[in-house]
Amino acid sequence: MYTIMLIDDEDEVREGIKRKTNWAACGFQMVGDYDNGRDALDAIERMQPDVVITDICMPFMDGLQLTERVAAQYRTTKVVIVTGYEDFDYAKQAIRLKVKDYLLKPINSAEFTEFLQKLRQELDEERAQRENITFLRHQFQENLPHLRERFLERMVTTGLRREEIASKLPMLGLKLGVESEEGTQAHVLLALEIDAFGRESYQDQAAEEELLRFAAYNIWHEIVEGEQGGVVFRTRDDKLVGLVTSEPARVEVVSQMLAEQVLSCIEKYLGMRVSIGISRSYASLQDLPKAYQEALTSLDYRFLLGQHRIIAIGDMEFGRSLDHTAYVRVEKRLIAAIKTGEKDVIPPTLRDWMEGMKTAGCSVEACYGKLHKLLVALMQAGVETGLAEDAVLSDHAFTELYSRKTLDAVREWLEAVCLAFVERIAENRMHASNAQLQAAIAYIHEHYADEELSLQQVCNHIYMSMSYFSALFKPHTGETFIEYVTRYRLERAKELLLTTTLKTYELAAQVGYGDPQYFSVIFKRHTGMTPKEFRAGGKIGQRL
Repeated sequence: MYTIMLIDDEDEVREGIKRKTNWAACGFQMVGDYDNGRDALDAIERMQPDVVITDICMPFMDGLQLTERVAAQYRTTKVVIVTGYEDFDYAKQAIRLKVKDYLLKPINSAEFTEFLQKLRQELDEERAQRENITFLRHQFQENLPHLRERFLERMVTTGLRREEIASKLPMLGLKLGVESEEGTQAHVLLALEIDAFGRESYQDQAAEEELLRFAAYNIWHEIVEGEQGGVVFRTRDDKLVGLVTSEPARVEVVSQMLAEQVLSCIEKYLGMRVSIGISRSYASLQDLPKAYQEALTSLDYRFLLGQHRIIAIGDMEFGRSLDHTAYVRVEKRLIAAIKTGEKDVIPPTLRDWMEGMKTAGCSVEACYGKLHKLLVALMQAGVETGLAEDAVLSDHAFTELYSRKTLDAVREWLEAVCLAFVERIAENRMHASNAQLQAAIAYIHEHYADEELSLQQVCNHIYMSMSYFSALFKPHTGETFIEYVTRYRLERAKELLLTTTLKTYELAAQVGYGDPQYFSVIFKRHTGMTPKEFRAGGKIGQRL
């Protein structure tokens, strides 16, 4: 129910209106009636009614003066002028003072009731609008942090027009010096990413990490926004971003100082390791997308420099590329060491090459490009040594490469890959060599009766060099080639001596000796007996 006040210097007019109107049915409560504007204004100040119905011509303070005072001090109070025909010009003047409406005397009861009902409907609509506006303001205040973050994210990712920036900053309560004179303000962007959460044995790892992220953001917020001109926000992909605005001469120094404080506090209080990338300074907020990319690029250099550090893009050198000759030299040295099984050569070769990457100041993309080529070269070397592609590197080798966050981590992984590669090649060669040696032994067993049987002949048969064969044969059999052939021939000779009546010269020819006398000398040297003595003694199975 709305409150209403009636002011008219004619008592019978006031009484007539009061008596003939069903105020409650129209949605109003009469809170007072007065015969002059001065007393009415005092009452209005106390009660602040929703509606004031006033005559124009009154003593002490007329209706126009009262209307002017009410309009200035009580903006939500509606003023309705009651006037006669003779002072209609006054009514028009009152309308210019933004009175709600005017009524002509004499007032008809039915028309007045209809007017009040219409007025109540308008008041209902205005109240609903005010409540809606209040609700929207409340919602806006509740969502203000989120709205600020999304606005700032748009400003640093896609960029905004100067007009939009200028209009939105005050609404969002952001003071970034957008209206400052050129050259008096500069802006630097900082981007923070978490390298490690510290302890990895939380009962609920995901929940704990989310809490740590929140705690890190609070430290980030407290330190950066504690500096005049500092603003922080989170992007939708969980990056923590800080915008520092200050004088051009000190903005970069301030940014470095804030980054150092954040890095130290997060490690001290949360046990977390983070890195912060810092952009160059820019005079215009419209250049923030460039600054944001610089801050992110700075973080990429963790791959070269390592984690848990502050990296300013201005400290990095650009335009340099890796020495291709040095890369080719490293590749050849690594492949040669892998093929020859020189494990000790691999770690220092990789370490020296990657230290060169760090000092070259090349882009992260260039480093990954060379590492990618090296993996391909390793795969090709594996195939050349007879290994299947998946025996050299897993199907996810390139994914594993790109999952390493620092060059040191890549080096450790690549070193393990190369050393495992050496082991696989050695195993493969061992299997292949065993098969070749078995083929050589089978060839000896088949051709031992050939007086011309030689090491060269056997090696030609299995496609192996004599030196390599000799290096493998003795560890495999415990004997040299000559020792093995001699022993095998003499074993066959002993079998023939005990199972046949062949004469010595016949027997010698059957086991590869064309000279019977030489055969007898060799036989006695290894058995301590002549062939005749062995046959006579019947020593079956005697070993050399």
